[in-house]
Amino acid sequence: MAHGRLKKGGVALIGACVLVLAGCGQARPKPVLSAHSIKPDKPVSIYIPSWQNSFSPVNTWQNVAKSVEEGLEKNGVDQQQLSVQEVGLEQEIQDVEKSRKDSIDVVFPAGEPEISRQQFGNLLSPLPSPALSKALSSSKASFVTTLPGLSSSISLPSMYEIGKMEASSLLAKIKNYRLTPITPFPLLILLPSLSSQQSQQDCHELFEGIWSQLSSYFEQKLIYDPAWNGQNWQDLMVDVTTKEALQKNLKKVIDQARETENSYLSPLKETISPNLLPNIGAVIACNDFVATQVGGVLKNMGYQGTVADANTSLSQSNQQKVVKKQAPPSPSLSMGPEAQKEVAKALIKERKAQSWPILIGFGALSPALQNVVNAREWSTGLVNRSSLASAIAAACMKEESGASPSAQSVAATTVDENNFKKVLIETGFVSPTQAGL
Repeated sequence: MAHGRLKKGGVALIGACVLVLAGCGQARPKPVLSAHSIKPDKPVSIYIPSWQNSFSPVNTWQNVAKSVEEGLEKNGVDQQQLSVQEVGLEQEIQDVEKSRKDSIDVVFPAGEPEISRQQFGNLLSPLPSPALSKALSSSKASFVTTLPGLSSSISLPSMYEIGKMEASSLLAKIKNYRLTPITPFPLLILLPSLSSQQSQQDCHELFEGIWSQLSSYFEQKLIYDPAWNGQNWQDLMVDVTTKEALQKNLKKVIDQARETENSYLSPLKETISPNLLPNIGAVIACNDFVATQVGGVLKNMGYQGTVADANTSLSQSNQQKVVKKQAPPSPSLSMGPEAQKEVAKALIKERKAQSWPILIGFGALSPALQNVVNAREWSTGLVNRSSLASAIAAACMKEESGASPSAQSVAATTVDENNFKKVLIETGFVSPTQAGL
């Protein structure tokens, strides 16, 4: 499908989507809504950020814009009346302010976010932009945007919702595990952070989302983080400024987990090998960039295999043995000496297996897709851009008809071995070759 006019404008920006509808002028009669409510002579401008996400998400700004165009065309908008404009935030504000009354603007906020946000892909709830909000509110044109704080907006996933989704993915995966206070499940939680205030706020929202699902499990001692004392959530933050900084942080976290588990082996009264790896049942890495680095560190340290009971039907080789993993044991001080000794022996056996943990990320970053296919990463997540495009088109049609658009939200989708082909391959979002199939 050919695009309309394509413009590029100055500054770099923030990626996230905002769609809100606003109309100016006198109230219009409300005609029957139809696929051709937007007249052929009413132009629709789609504004996307000019900055490019260096982490290569499946949802690039260009293919998001293409999906929006296709969604509008299906609703009767003439292709010649569609334009895609790549802009920086300053140019975006200026263009919105100059928009004509007889036009519709679809506006994705153009400010460029920090790298810790880019690691989650492009389609997440954008940060507030007072200047852009003001420009949209005073614009003569109708508009659709995902910018927070505007009425009738189309909301994209927040950090809280992403954290909640990842924790839910973990619980679904381990629902058949036998969890007790004697055999709790070891989980590492990693919050990707920079030194900025905004990054720390994002980490806090991620943690709140994760904690909304897992707090009761921690309180009942059914799940624990061997590298965290359970007191300060900020202790879960890891530096993602560079790969090297992140890898250094990961090794420190694993060493802390090792020390914790070594203390559980004291009933055996034997020397513990310093090379004995800690047992890690799962890692909530929050995004695919962190998950990929975790996988590299674990492999170099000697962890083996894939996600414990993964169905490897996605991979070309389907010869791997399916393993049913038991919850790893952990001695309790309330147990008798003999019971503590038996649990400690079982823990050593579990640790010597060096089993691959359940890795959970988000963002559907292209470099990480093969890890999901090969069961090295259990799940990722993304916003279905076709669903987003449909929501935008519906909002535009309502605005054109004179109806007041209602607030909408487009949720993220978890992608794992069970729906990988349906969500990514069959939709054409990625080719089998790109996914490593």
